[in-house]
Amino acid sequence: MSEDLQKLVDTAEASIRAAAVVAEQDASRPLYHFRAPSQWMDDPNGIIFHDGMYHMMYSLNPHNAEHRAGMVYKTAVRVWDVNSEDWTGGITVWGHARSKDLVHWEHLPIAVYPSIDKGEHFVWFGCTVINDEGVPMAVYTAIGPDMRPEDTAEQWAALGSPDLMTWRPLPSNPLLTGAVHGDRVIGEWRDPFLFKDAGRTFMVLGGRCDGKPVVALYEATNPGFTAWTYRGIIFTHPRGGVPSAECPNLFKLGNKWVLLVSPHAEVEYYVGELDPDRCTFTIENSGIVDYSRNFYATNVLFDDRGRALAWGALVGFKETKGWNCCVSLPREFSLSADGALLQSPAAELRALRGPRLDIHHSTAKGPVVIGRLAQGQCLEFEAEFDHTATASFGLSIIHQDGRLDIELSPDSFRLGGFTAPLARREKKTKLQLFIDRTVLEIFIDNAACAARVIPLVRGAVEIGLYSNGGEAASAHGSVWQLQAEDLFTRFQG
Repeated sequence: MSEDLQKLVDTAEASIRAAAVVAEQDASRPLYHFRAPSQWMDDPNGIIFHDGMYHMMYSLNPHNAEHRAGMVYKTAVRVWDVNSEDWTGGITVWGHARSKDLVHWEHLPIAVYPSIDKGEHFVWFGCTVINDEGVPMAVYTAIGPDMRPEDTAEQWAALGSPDLMTWRPLPSNPLLTGAVHGDRVIGEWRDPFLFKDAGRTFMVLGGRCDGKPVVALYEATNPGFTAWTYRGIIFTHPRGGVPSAECPNLFKLGNKWVLLVSPHAEVEYYVGELDPDRCTFTIENSGIVDYSRNFYATNVLFDDRGRALAWGALVGFKETKGWNCCVSLPREFSLSADGALLQSPAAELRALRGPRLDIHHSTAKGPVVIGRLAQGQCLEFEAEFDHTATASFGLSIIHQDGRLDIELSPDSFRLGGFTAPLARREKKTKLQLFIDRTVLEIFIDNAACAARVIPLVRGAVEIGLYSNGGEAASAHGSVWQLQAEDLFTRFQG
């Protein structure tokens, strides 16, 4: 690393440390959801399980807690003037953390910093893999200083040390330019995701072609993953008015392939058959990954147990101090017998469980109080509800500043003014939810999920059950206070 670049990295790290002092005092900041030490973060990137550790990399503006504040340099000269009084920090980098258990995280030094001298200013979405030469490789979309991806997007790479602690730019960057498509023009071209199939290595990228959002397929032609060939378009979004198919993830569950896309709306999934030789993806089923627009930009890894674990960025926080955004809880993916995507919170999260209150209550109308906790800012609720096929019923969480009502009817669920559909259910419904100060994540029968930014929950809570129409509903389960202190530590060297 050059002396000038090292100064920039040092300045960025100092900015993160200074903002962390402010962020740690903000009572609205989630405690057990993964988050950066401070400043603005969003997309989970470069997630990988390697040598017994889960690594989380993520998009980070190290100089500001707002996404686009200070994102444009006043002059190109000032990019190297790290002592300038009006340093604006017009960059994004990949932050980095690691964990042995998906619960406790160690924050590490910045992983990937843009090569400013080569015109790269923004390190966007991507993934980390070990290439066939055994070298860690971060592959991502690089953007120039004016933040115009339609003009400046290229796919770049960085090479990592065996422990993933240090990274250097691939000497032959860019890894891919639009020239790989020949005469075909693909705009909004970004967000690489790599995967293997039958000993071959592929990459998908989102974009627009002929005015439609698409996912394009590429294949590595050397073991270092530095040479690629364009295979073709495997997916065209079926709905009009969609700007692009961002953050595509393509992976195999059992004998089926699953494609996730973030189309500037709720994250979607498509299940089907992939034929890389014919460059086709035949869709057999589809649905919504998360019914909230606070959840976006998924990334998926497979760990040493063969689990498909996924995270998404959680956005939409207001009036934060020294920080903004976090990452969803880790979710384990599977498929139902009929090919629908199922999601369950990673089992490791149970380690957070503290004092428990068991619930066995029923009501013919409501509400009735089914539990009280001395502290409700971090809690997990898991219960099975028995109810009639026609009645709607709900759960109320009342705290010192307000209340949350989660209501379920036979074909929908409602959280405040937010409503999402449900598949028609039998007389039993499993509901699992997590509260983390200003975040709520809900899982209904592991089939319908929503991660919502909510008003701050704090102090003691009272949990109520109610049923509409005079028809009975009962709840059997538990609620836990979660032990969420001191889950994040700084790298000690």
